[in-house]
Amino acid sequence: MMSARAKATAGQFNLTLEICRDVEVPVCSRTEQEKIVEEIESRLSICDRLEADIEANLKKAEALRQSILKQAFAGKLVPQDPNDEPAAVLLERIRAEREQAKQGASKVRATKHSR
Repeated sequence: MMSARAKATAGQFNLTLEICRDVEVPVCSRTEQEKIVEEIESRLSICDRLEADIEANLKKAEALRQSILKQAFAGKLVPQDPNDEPAAVLLERIRAEREQAKQGASKVRATKHSR
């Protein structure tokens, strides 16, 4: 109805105050408005509780993650084999093997360049 009365200029409709005054705007009764507000507030309250639950669970998950990492580094997650070498010895052996590999690679390059 409004678009039929609005004047168009270059494809754009002009809506005047006169046209707007004639438009009927449906409005809910006061009781319906109050019911709508109650429903919205109820749902927002549920959203607030869900948000609080999510935040609490995220904090619990982070604490659990830290606890698991602490136990893993302490070697308490799985039974330990008493025959396994200590980590410090293993790391030293790996360093020594890498150093030997570097020295071996250097000798190979030196012999290629001397030819």
